[in-house]
Amino acid sequence: MPKNLANSEGSVMLLTMMFILIITVMGLIATQTSVFEIKIAENARRYNEEFAGAEAALNEAIANFRNQTTVGSYDMANVLNDTKYSDYRNAVYINDSPQTFPEQQTSIARIEIRRIVKPPTSLDCSDTGVDKDCDICDLSEQANTVPSLSHRYYAGSIDKRRFAVTATAYKRNSTTPSATWVQKGISLPAEQDKDVL
Repeated sequence: MPKNLANSEGSVMLLTMMFILIITVMGLIATQTSVFEIKIAENARRYNEEFAGAEAALNEAIANFRNQTTVGSYDMANVLNDTKYSDYRNAVYINDSPQTFPEQQTSIARIEIRRIVKPPTSLDCSDTGVDKDCDICDLSEQANTVPSLSHRYYAGSIDKRRFAVTATAYKRNSTTPSATWVQKGISLPAEQDKDVL
């Protein structure tokens, strides 16, 4: 047998190199896992922030339901007074929430208010911005898909009207809507605003 094959010099170095390689691979796997967990935590933080913003905007819109600021053609009088403004497609209010992100000037959410009604037909929005019959198509999908109920209904001793308020959160420091939204239905006495507006 050749003398150099029986010699075990260098085997310790080979084992050490293999051990360092295994430790390096384990470190890379741990780093990738940490990066993945950081991304999960960031997404959870962003979702919680957006949800809290949408919920705050919704609560503020409901608290000041009759006192919403008129923006262009969007006026709460159109939404509230269904005697004067009988067409539900014109009874829409859209505006940014007055609440802003801390230390920023951008709104936290978009507010959409509409009557809850049973639409007579499906809407074709091919002429949005031109045809007033398609104004309801300005609403987001979530604001348009509220339950189909009668707008006016009898509750005990008084007629009531149903409205849907939707708040869609904006991404931080942006006016791009996120996928986070909250919605609430409210009822008001039917004749309460008739003479006022």
